[in-house]
Amino acid sequence: MDILKSKIDEILPLVYSMEIRDSYTQGHSERVAYYATKLASIMKLSKKDIEDVYIAGLLHDLGKIGIPDVVLLKPGKLEKEEYDLIKQHSVLSGEIVKRIPNFSYLEKVVRHHHENFDGSGYPDGLKGNEIPLLSRILSIVDVFDALTTKRVYRADINLDKSIQIMQEMQKNKKFDPDIFKIFIPFIKKHGVLKHKSKSPLNLKELEKIRYAFFYNDQLTQLLNKTAFLTLLRKIYDYKYKTTLIFINIKDFKFYNQKYGIKKGDEALKRVAKILKCSFNGTTQIKEPHFKDLFIFRSSDDKFLILYIGAKYEFFKYKLDQISKKIEKSINIEIEYTFLLHNKPIYKNFEEDIGYLL
Repeated sequence: MDILKSKIDEILPLVYSMEIRDSYTQGHSERVAYYATKLASIMKLSKKDIEDVYIAGLLHDLGKIGIPDVVLLKPGKLEKEEYDLIKQHSVLSGEIVKRIPNFSYLEKVVRHHHENFDGSGYPDGLKGNEIPLLSRILSIVDVFDALTTKRVYRADINLDKSIQIMQEMQKNKKFDPDIFKIFIPFIKKHGVLKHKSKSPLNLKELEKIRYAFFYNDQLTQLLNKTAFLTLLRKIYDYKYKTTLIFINIKDFKFYNQKYGIKKGDEALKRVAKILKCSFNGTTQIKEPHFKDLFIFRSSDDKFLILYIGAKYEFFKYKLDQISKKIEKSINIEIEYTFLLHNKPIYKNFEEDIGYLL
């Protein structure tokens, strides 16, 4: 056991280096390894198999280090080409593991942890017992941990809902049915395991910088279109009633033509500052709650105010005052429209307002 521990200690820096790239999933590999050993123990696998599935769990996502940041850290839905690139991480993980002398024999276990029992998985479309047994275990616990862990684009999903989602997936035999039958009662009994990461890395400050890169408009430092769409989807999931106001600068292209782009940029920054100070809105993305207010620059001369709740008279009064202030101090006019007032986001709302973004 001491020899095994020594070998594991050697590979942990590799795991932590991957987590620096994808720190929102910090601890994921350790949790997957932990779940996998528990499941393998219940299945009464050999001591060696239990140790191997633990190590493979630690190493299964190493290949993410080879995926570009713009894809790996993208907070929204992936395009097909981006998803195809993400799928290469299991191949890369296998290639890395193949080059780790003590654990090269686990290459195929790691490579195939995203294969589906019905043959619809990747990278090789293996099905049934063609998939290594330990990969079939990792496949189940990997999905479970992903569902029950908070992500940048959604909150963590509770135990019952996660099980329900996985059972829906299993209708097409995504997972080995024999292992899945063992997994469900096990996880219902023990719940989301309270296994904390041993990583010594504190990545909170790094995440703030990364969030700013994805979610903040670089000119005004307000939240951007990506942040708006991400929050809109969260609010839709939570069924919050929302007030949404669209603001645009009237004839701004003529302002740019008359005074130049540099002065136009200064005007946008001043409008953003006035909106931020007047409404005390947050410029950081976070889980939305009742009475939260967010301010966005969605594109060019367009801004949005999103408030969870109802304050029609307040917003109308404040925006009328702000309009006068902006016209007097910057010599431009703004127009505003209430897109929603204390109403829930409906299913196709994002498409209906797409022309404004």
